[in-house]
Amino acid sequence: MRKKYCRGFYKIGYRLWYRGYRLRIFLLPIAFCLLPVFVNGCAGAKTARDDIKTLPWETYLLNKERQGRTEDTIIPPPQLHAYFWIAGSINLHLLYEPEEYSSPAVVDNKIYVGSADGYFYAIDLARGREIWEFSATGAVESSPTVADGRVYFGTNNGKLYCLDIADGREIWQFQAGAEIISSPVVEAGTVYFSSADDKLYALRAETGEKLWHYSRGYVKKVVRRVFASPALSGNNIYCSFTDGYIAAIEKSSGREIWKKKIVNSAEGWAGEDAGIARFTPTADNGLIYLIDGNRFLVAMDAENGEERWRFNVIKASEFAVGKESIFVAGYDGSVLAIKKGSGEAIWRRKVSQGIPVSAVIADKYLIVASNYKNETFLSTNTGSYVDMFTTGKGEKIWSENIDSTTSTSVVTAYNHLFLVTDNGYLRIYKSVNSKQ
Repeated sequence: MRKKYCRGFYKIGYRLWYRGYRLRIFLLPIAFCLLPVFVNGCAGAKTARDDIKTLPWETYLLNKERQGRTEDTIIPPPQLHAYFWIAGSINLHLLYEPEEYSSPAVVDNKIYVGSADGYFYAIDLARGREIWEFSATGAVESSPTVADGRVYFGTNNGKLYCLDIADGREIWQFQAGAEIISSPVVEAGTVYFSSADDKLYALRAETGEKLWHYSRGYVKKVVRRVFASPALSGNNIYCSFTDGYIAAIEKSSGREIWKKKIVNSAEGWAGEDAGIARFTPTADNGLIYLIDGNRFLVAMDAENGEERWRFNVIKASEFAVGKESIFVAGYDGSVLAIKKGSGEAIWRRKVSQGIPVSAVIADKYLIVASNYKNETFLSTNTGSYVDMFTTGKGEKIWSENIDSTTSTSVVTAYNHLFLVTDNGYLRIYKSVNSKQ
């Protein structure tokens, strides 16, 4: 059934059911405008068809450097296209909804994402249906990585899985000593990941054989949950640990090249903001960017760990490194753009509401997800906003209010925007330039 409007069309959605409510797929109404030569978003952006780029998103924050910066084309305003319920069956014994920490990977128009209920899914983006699902032995809070026809992810009972992306068949699994909530990184036939007991592993990607492991040797009675994934650049891997150090490890041998204290004590990871601040480093152009224990953005020399500069104007919860600018998001809801070389401020804006928890760059737009909590005497209201700013001038051109918080990263791939919310939904937004 189709209703025509002006120069566009309106499609009535439908709903499919899988495995007795295990996966519910809702295809929602879609509205977008078509022009013969240019795709014209409601915000007025125009992009020639020849300039539209359609690219994958292979791992947490896009690539092994954790840069979160893609040239995939998103023309605003994105339209909510579909949402998938990935949280599994309702558990009546829980007095709360578990948070979802697995950010999707999107490769060859297939979405790969895990869930806190222990299931891992492959979803066909074009057809809007599940391809396969895999039942792991623990909660999947690790963001998957897709490489060479395989997908890698960890679970909270310390297993790293390697599956065939074609059918979800398990190829191998590796048992670590503690939970794996980091996202693996794969390069040249080796998969690297960290576990919650401050160990960094290198495995042979083909077989799961352990090549080496690095240990901080920090003895503690309670394992503190720090969501930090290793970044890889050049000959080294860079990883933050719960003892307050970041270390550079030689990827071929596991030998420590340098280490640097970024948090004064293990308690520096604690506090009510510990679960908000991002502790995964980004490698870019010979520098390592990360948020330290004071919640300031710091740039360090990748070769020796020496501090090159720090940005202490606001306490940072998130950041994104562009080609010419750095974007810093703070606990006060501010988003600042500064020049890479000089640190000179370019613009300063505010998110719609809340504390930023994710920031990525898609072509010429900065996309920020923020969580908010509104409390009154009678009720508490929580949710999230997704805001889209132009990278050049900081103009807010799109905003979406969602009735759930998010603990994952925004993903953009194949002219779509993806976000997993804590109430167990994978939300998919379609760019007006998308043909799917």
